[in-house]
This record gives sequence, C-alpha cells and structure tokens, in this order.
Amino acid sequence: MMKRLHTLSLAAMLAAGALASPLAAAHAALKNSNPAANAVLEQAPREIVLTFNEKVEPAFSSIAVLEAGGKDIAAGKAQVDAANPLLMKLELPALAAGAYSVRWVAVGPDGHRRTGQFGFTVK
Repeated sequence: MMKRLHTLSLAAMLAAGALASPLAAAHAALKNSNPAANAVLEQAPREIVLTFNEKVEPAFSSIAVLEAGGKDIAAGKAQVDAANPLLMKLELPALAAGAYSVRWVAVGPDGHRRTGQFGFTVK
C-alpha cells in the first residue's frame, strides 16, 4: 500500500512538472536585432527590427528609440509583423550621426512582460 502511494505521488509530481515546463519557458526573449547591439553604422537604419523566440502581443509590446539626450525620436508605433509574429518593427525618421538607444517591451502569449535595451551608433 505504501509503495503504491509513493508511486502515485511520484507520478503526480512528474506530470505536474511536465505540464508546467512549457509555461515556465514561455517568456518572449530577444533573439536578434537589426541593427545589432553596439553596431557602428555607416548609414542610418530606416527601421528597427527585433526578432523574439516566440510571438509577441502587439497591444502590449513596444519599441522606443532615444537620442543621446534621452528624447524619443520615433514618430510611430512599433508593429508586430502579421506574417511572422516573432518580428516587431519600428519605422524611423532620418537619423543624424550620433548614439542611439533602443528600448523594447515584449509581452508573450503567457502575459509576462520582458524588457531590454541596447545601443547603436550612426557615423
């Protein structure tokens, strides 16, 4: 009887762990950016493109681009690519030479909010 109870308890714990694992790993994480972090560019980019490990929710996700003084320079709102919801893009106005900071917020299907930032420089 005791061995059977122990086996059932172990099986229940393993099942709970297997069900919880996908939920625990379901946070949108940045995989790639264009421009890349710390890039020094000859030409100013026309857009910021961020690639995540899972789809991001458009209503709760964003990209901001700030100049060295901290002023937000982007005129529009970031868009999640309808054909590939792993991509979030932000069109940029013409950028002058200087250092810029990209700040992003990504919310995955699980509702967890992730944030990050990186910089790039235009020569």
